[in-house]
Amino acid sequence: MPPDQRSGPGLRVGVVGATGRLGSRIVAECALRDVPVVMTAHRGAWTAEQPPTVVIDASRGEVLPRTVAYCRETGSSLIACASDIGPDGEPLLAELAGSVTVVRAVNLSLGHWLQDHLLGVAGRLLRTSAMPLPRVSLLERHARAKRDRPSASARSLAATWEAHAGGAAVDEVASFRAGHQVSEHVVQLDFAHESLRLHHDVRDLSAAAPGALAVAAWADGAPAGLVTVKQVYDRLFFASAHDTDRERPPATEPPATEPPATASSSAET
Repeated sequence: MPPDQRSGPGLRVGVVGATGRLGSRIVAECALRDVPVVMTAHRGAWTAEQPPTVVIDASRGEVLPRTVAYCRETGSSLIACASDIGPDGEPLLAELAGSVTVVRAVNLSLGHWLQDHLLGVAGRLLRTSAMPLPRVSLLERHARAKRDRPSASARSLAATWEAHAGGAAVDEVASFRAGHQVSEHVVQLDFAHESLRLHHDVRDLSAAAPGALAVAAWADGAPAGLVTVKQVYDRLFFASAHDTDRERPPATEPPATEPPATASSSAET
């Protein structure tokens, strides 16, 4: 994570779904980084020592209405992580964003953001070239317990390609429910005589926990509005790269060397 995005002294986190696979890892990451978890919620039991500044909802979409109501009451920012929010939940997020910061986080892992970013770069480069666009396919694999298909991450990747490749749609999206936790997302670009694959493999949901806290640190004190986790990462990492460039001392040019004198040089008078 960018070095300037560590938790501030005022960051207090609430975790909905705190005993679940993702929520428990976020709680553990908070303990590792000394970030206070002042509210937890699971299986209908909501326990709060004090209002959190940021709520991370790592539960299912069916819990979202209660989470939104809690954030509206406490003024907490919200990071909504559930992939099964559905069309009924999106208006709730948009309404809440009128008063607090809301981050729609379909995938918090850094690897997914990099995969998505590289796919967008490929789309922009190929769109402006004279070469025909490749055939694009997308495979997403999750363990059998995954309910929705295609996954929200797969839909996000498909939307990125369409947005940056001039409206060209992904040719095929395949969902596969087998194997061990957690997931794989593979984007394959097939050209006439070669192929390029962008493969992101997540072995444990701990991959998402550092990103959750980086986004929480950003959301704490950010202005009200609805943004995606991709937009937050863009701001964090590109701002960090810009600051690094500003701090880097200017390159020093090697001392100029004079060309060897020749018999016809005008200096020879």
